Amino acid sequence: MSTVARGLVGGLVLQALLTGCARGPVLSESAQQLKADTRSVLGDGAKRLGAPHAAPVVLTDATRPCRNGQAQQIFRGQISLRRGGSTSVTLDHAADVTLEMIRERGYRLERPPTAGHRTFTMARELPEVRLTVRLRGGRQPLLVLDGITPCLPS
Repeated sequence: MSTVARGLVGGLVLQALLTGCARGPVLSESAQQLKADTRSVLGDGAKRLGAPHAAPVVLTDATRPCRNGQAQQIFRGQISLRRGGSTSVTLDHAADVTLEMIRERGYRLERPPTAGHRTFTMARELPEVRLTVRLRGGRQPLLVLDGITPCLPS
């Protein structure tokens, strides 16, 4: 290959790399990550934490318009939790297991649970997705999972 040909090929490769890197995130990438992660967490959560015969319930899975022609993906799902002694023990165990399941999918803890509230938020950067888990007591303890992407171009 001649020096001129190598230069042209090298220039084209460099331009392709720079163009690819300059392209920002798009909704389809974050939405795909959101769907995979929420379905995995709810599915595994139902197996590990769910009441007998409990299946994940998807309450919302939608694309919502934002300003400037952008959009974001939102998700909400839940599973009924299996009781394991007191409600406090059930919810603490669910928090520990869920934190670990989400961490294993590449998320970092952004807002930890507090003593009085078993709600926490975890986030990942690429593609950007934020998951919030709310654990509720009562007659039938629940794990509610909310997921959201930022407003992104379609």
